[in-house]
Amino acid sequence: MAEAARHRRRGPAVGLFAAGLLAAGAALVAVAAPALATEPVTVTGEVRISGDTDTLIAVDGRRYHGTIELRSDGQVVNEVDVERYVAGVAEMPSRWPMAALEAQAVAARTYAWWSAQADTHRGYDLCDTTACQVYRGAEVVLDGGQRWEAAVAATAGQVLVDADGAPVLARYFSTSGGRTYANEEVFPTTGARDHLVAIDDPYDEVSPYHRWEVRFTRAEFDEILSRGERLAATVPVAEVERTGEVDDVDAGFVVRGADGTAVEVGAVELRDFLSRVAVSRFPDRFPTRRADGLRPLPSTVPSSRFTVEVTDEEVVLSGRGWGHGVGMGQYGARGRAAAGHDAEEILAAYYGGLQPVASDALPERIRVGLGAPRDEVVLSGDDLLRVEQDGEVVIERVLGPWTATRTDQGWRLSPPEDAEEALEVAPTRVVEALTRPGEAVAVETELSSHALLHLEVRDTAGTVIRTQRIGVAEPGPHAARWRLVDDDGEVVPPGDYAVTLVGEDAAGDRVGSPVTIELAAGDLPGTDEGAGVPGPRVQPSGTLVTGTAALLVLLLVVVSVGVWLRSRPGRRSPQ
Repeated sequence: MAEAARHRRRGPAVGLFAAGLLAAGAALVAVAAPALATEPVTVTGEVRISGDTDTLIAVDGRRYHGTIELRSDGQVVNEVDVERYVAGVAEMPSRWPMAALEAQAVAARTYAWWSAQADTHRGYDLCDTTACQVYRGAEVVLDGGQRWEAAVAATAGQVLVDADGAPVLARYFSTSGGRTYANEEVFPTTGARDHLVAIDDPYDEVSPYHRWEVRFTRAEFDEILSRGERLAATVPVAEVERTGEVDDVDAGFVVRGADGTAVEVGAVELRDFLSRVAVSRFPDRFPTRRADGLRPLPSTVPSSRFTVEVTDEEVVLSGRGWGHGVGMGQYGARGRAAAGHDAEEILAAYYGGLQPVASDALPERIRVGLGAPRDEVVLSGDDLLRVEQDGEVVIERVLGPWTATRTDQGWRLSPPEDAEEALEVAPTRVVEALTRPGEAVAVETELSSHALLHLEVRDTAGTVIRTQRIGVAEPGPHAARWRLVDDDGEVVPPGDYAVTLVGEDAAGDRVGSPVTIELAAGDLPGTDEGAGVPGPRVQPSGTLVTGTAALLVLLLVVVSVGVWLRSRPGRRSPQ
């Protein structure tokens, strides 16, 4: 339970703004302010932070949909709708062919379901790294992933299932080098799977990792091997011989030194050793660039499928592929899509003929562990958030960045530094440089502290005809555009309009000063008179205040009128 008392913060003094408020035609409404915290709150156990359906929650700067859970062990979990989870999977570039993207979406959705049923993680379904599936939350779509989002939507609910309707293990990887592996070859603990068999994969040739080469100088290679507990005995190296075919996952190498010393090492072990030590000893040299020269290889030695040639001057590794090699090769899927294969054909090729189906058993939500456990995390939303513990609201209106620090029994939640400051909002003003004549009027204001920002437009009768929720804004200047339409999307008629950027604080109090926009027929889109520049004129002292402060304004006006009536000349004083 929360140890600190909840606080209510009052809005700014409003007496001086009453005349401007009435002049702007603002409605006066008394609204009780919700409870909120302006001091740190300590909560025992787990904490859940959520907002409305489309609210984005930033965790140390990375944005997510759904709910963020802070577990008592320090693990941060994102619980999210399954389709939004898949949209947040960052495993294939959004620019790739749509058929490949759709196949990837089905595979990712199936893998998430399989992982949830496997129950291998404590407190969540799967992680957010390559150990499970790379997941970046809402950032994937926000960072140009609209085509990926469309592929997810086109395959919504589709998964790969076995004869019993259970999700299959839908493994996938980058590049096969021309042949995939059977599951039991690479992952013997999970055994043979009918849908994960070895196949030839000629479409993989489109991959820049289909064939690769890494060159070491003799001095570099000897220096690297000298760091090995067993391999150091082979320095200087005379020969490195592979003991099996390049596609043989069980093959190894015999490394011989100039003095005849021989050391046997597995291909996977040698790959991992060279990749790790080369970067630490020669960070400016490794990883080297891939065949097309556009970027470096993903690691010094991308796979265990390679041969080694030792010459007088250098040691050359010639290899193929990248990744574990089981299931769907992503570059192979790209090649198949480019050849005209649809998503169903791609999936059938890599998963033993299986076709995607809709399943009522697919979970509605997925729980994702966001990295390793943390002792501190900064949380913020693009809209209001709330904090709950055991189903009870602890903080009803979270606004701005809050810092959560782990304690022995739970979390200490600290509001932003400006939480107790009264919100000040500069008068709304027109920004000529950003205004688009005949299309939109740009306005700006400046906030003294974090606030929920709205754009509000009223007509001459004081009726609100347009409201735009801009979201949570930091202290400082902010701008927005009114596109000369009402809430129904209809172009407004000529006339005067009060446009206000309204700031709302954590208590629900709202404040802002309008600017009057005078629109003639020629200023509006679709008129025959051309597009003129809207002529703004500032309404002096026009401050809009609602929420808990609104009732105070109304009472102040009533009292002021009463005092004036009593003080008029000639009025008889009471006996």
